[in-house]
This record gives sequence, C-alpha cells and structure tokens, in this order.
Amino acid sequence: MSEVWDGVYQSDNTFFGEEPSSFATLCLNHMKSNNVKKVLEIGAGHGRDTLFFASNGLEVEALDYSSIGIEIINKKAHENKLPVNSQLYDVKKPLPFKDACFDAAYSHMLLNMRFSQAELHSVFSEIRRVLRPNGLNYFSVRNHNDQFYGAGVKVEDGVYDINGFEVRFFSEKEILDLIAKEGFNMLWIREEYEEPVTLYLVAAIKLKKN
Repeated sequence: MSEVWDGVYQSDNTFFGEEPSSFATLCLNHMKSNNVKKVLEIGAGHGRDTLFFASNGLEVEALDYSSIGIEIINKKAHENKLPVNSQLYDVKKPLPFKDACFDAAYSHMLLNMRFSQAELHSVFSEIRRVLRPNGLNYFSVRNHNDQFYGAGVKVEDGVYDINGFEVRFFSEKEILDLIAKEGFNMLWIREEYEEPVTLYLVAAIKLKKN
C-alpha cells in the first residue's frame, strides 16, 4: 500500500489540498485551550495538517509510510522554517518514541486503512504509551453513514475494496469499545461530511491506570 500512496503523491503532491482539514482546525482550537505543545501525527500524508499545526506554534512529529509524502513534508517544513520532524514509518510497528513524551496524538482518516482488530488495538495501546498523563488522542474515521459504506467488494466485516483502496468503516459502538479497552475516555464525538466522505471526529483523553 505504501507504493500506492507514493504514486498518488508523486502525481499530485497536494492530493488532499493545501488547506488544512476542518478536523485539524477543530483540534487546534481544542489543543490550544488544553495547553498542548508537542503533537504526534500518525499518517501525515503530504503534510497539510502537519504544516498547519507547526505554523500555529506546535512542535510536530509526523509519521507516514509513504516516502514521497515524507519528502514533501520535509521540503515544505524546511522552506518555511517550521518545527516539524517527519520520518518514514509503518504504524503497525511499535512507535519509535519513549513513554509519555507527547501532549497529544492526531490522525485524520488513518484508521480507515485495512488494520486487523489486533492491529487497531496495538495502535491505540502505543498511542496511550507515548502520551503524557491526561494526554489527548484526536482521530477521525469514516463511518457507516458514508455513501461508500457497503460499496465495492467486501473484504471482511466493515472493510470494502473501493477502487483499489481497502477501507474500514466504523460504527460509533466500535469506536467507544476501542477507546475504552485501551485506556481512554471519550471527550467528544461529532459527525461531519468532508467531501466526499462522512466522518466521526473524536477526541479522547488518556486515563490513569487503576
């Protein structure tokens, strides 16, 4: 799949547009009100949200498994002298950071890739590990109200192959179960249409261990 995204970004290095997502704007306001300084972005793509966060005073560590995407981020961050460190990384592996070193984690539609249930739980467990006490976990996912849910070829429950992209769609219950089992408490969940997809926008907070 990294080859697919390399091809996408090589043909269009602003594939998702140059403006930040509305989710990033929503999260930035929440981050600012919660004194967030250092953010881990997972699945940064070509960096439209990465660069937005950094240009608004946040220190950003960005991960993606597209080498072309990382090159684009590095080039733009260097040109604009922004506090971004980005690296090529497969998020299915343990995160390359020490415990409790980020104020917040952020991912926009990353979890819609084809992760197994075990891999999804591993991703959330790792996010929890690298967050500081009361750290914030922001993520967006396509949901069952998305116009493409059930379209294409069914790969497994909740996952459909749509024009060569295997996409997972989430119910609200699946999200609630996932964050609860991995030691987070829901702060808010909202539904939003972002052409052409329908998303749940989620913010959760790291709970103290019992």
